[in-house]
This record gives sequence, C-alpha cells and structure tokens, in this order.
Amino acid sequence: MNFYPAIDIKDGKFIRLKQGRLDEVTVYGDNPVEIAKKFSRAGAKWIHVVDIDGAFKGKSINQKVILDIKKNSKTKIQVGGGIRTQESASFYLNNGIDRVVLGTIALENPKIIEQLCENYPGRIAVGIDAKKGMVATEGWSKTSTIEVGKLSKLYENIGVSCVIFTDIEKDGLMEGVSLNQLKNLLKNTKLNVIASGGVSSLDDLKKIKSLKKKNLIGVISGKAIYENKFSVNKAVEILES
Repeated sequence: MNFYPAIDIKDGKFIRLKQGRLDEVTVYGDNPVEIAKKFSRAGAKWIHVVDIDGAFKGKSINQKVILDIKKNSKTKIQVGGGIRTQESASFYLNNGIDRVVLGTIALENPKIIEQLCENYPGRIAVGIDAKKGMVATEGWSKTSTIEVGKLSKLYENIGVSCVIFTDIEKDGLMEGVSLNQLKNLLKNTKLNVIASGGVSSLDDLKKIKSLKKKNLIGVISGKAIYENKFSVNKAVEILES
C-alpha cells in the first residue's frame, strides 16, 4: 500500500480546505515544487496533486506549476481538479503526469473515460467523493443522486486503474477516517481503491492497513502532514512495510 502526500494548489500556493469549502482555506506555503521535492526525499513514491482553482472553475488552471512539480521531483504524480475534457486529460498524460483523476466528467460522460482508458491504459483514475453516501461533483459544490457503490460498478470493466474515495464530511477535519464507508466500497467493487479524507494520525493509517484488503492500494493525507501530526517517512514506513 502506498502513501500519497497531498498538495492542493490554489493561486499558485499550496493550501488545504475544510470539507471542500472555499471559505475555509488555510495557506501552508507558496512553493508547491519545493514541498513536492521534500515529500520525494522523504520516500513518497506518489504525490497526489489537486488543482483547486480548476475544480471550482471547471478547467485546468495551475497546469504550469503542476508540470514543474513533475519535472523537479523523482516521484510519480497523480493529478485531479478541473479535468473535465478528453483534451485536458490528454495534455497532462502527454506531458509526463503518471495518472489523472477524473470526477465530475466520470459521472457526466462515462464514454470519455472509456476512451481515455483505451488511449492511456493504467493511467486513468476515477475520483468518487462522497457526501452521506452520495457522489458529489464540481469541486464538491453539488451532490448527485448517484450512490457511491453504483458509480464504482460502472467502471469495473473499462480499464479504470483505481478509485480515489473521499469522504467529504471528514476531509480537512482530522477527525479520523470513515472506515465503515470505506469497507463497504471495498466489499462492493473489484476496482483498486485509494482512501482519502480524515486521516489525522499514524493510528488512522494503522487502522486502514488492518483492513487487509487486496484492492486497497493507498492512502492520501494532506493537512495532518502540514500540521505536523506525523511525517511522510513515518507514514511510508507504516503503509509500505
């Protein structure tokens, strides 16, 4: 299982939101490239990067800094946020980004996901962001009427590499993870799953690891790192040992 330190980018700075709300922003620094290098040196094999501006505006905004992160770190990079067209996904994948995470478009246009999976095998992930068990879209500003489990079923046979599952109500609060929701998803999908939202301690990482599910391949955390609740190298040690 891999540990994915998160870098959320807004206005060129790395930040964290509370429950995905733009009125709850904490700025942690103005050099995302340097923090990515730090995560790479700490042993992270992957970094999870989100274009927050893009997620809310519906188009990629911070492409330059994201590509700079890739060029200047030795780590694999997965990118989400505002990737709502085949062209924007292809741009990242053709410029060295290892995996793109598609959320809103996955719900609205599954045919594009299928086409991208054909063109870029193993490099397409679907972000499933949950609010009370339902899928949220457009930077988490809207909640659909689609259940999390049903959406994951749609992508089991078209080549999606993994699902990034986030419990919005836990995200940025550092109150612990929703193990029941996570277990339910793992039980009901054949897809590989990366868990996100609410990770606040090394104990949380140990609880997730103790699920011992083969299709649980990673954990994302951001705020807990920036608030010095644990270090990247300790998280890597726990999940990858």
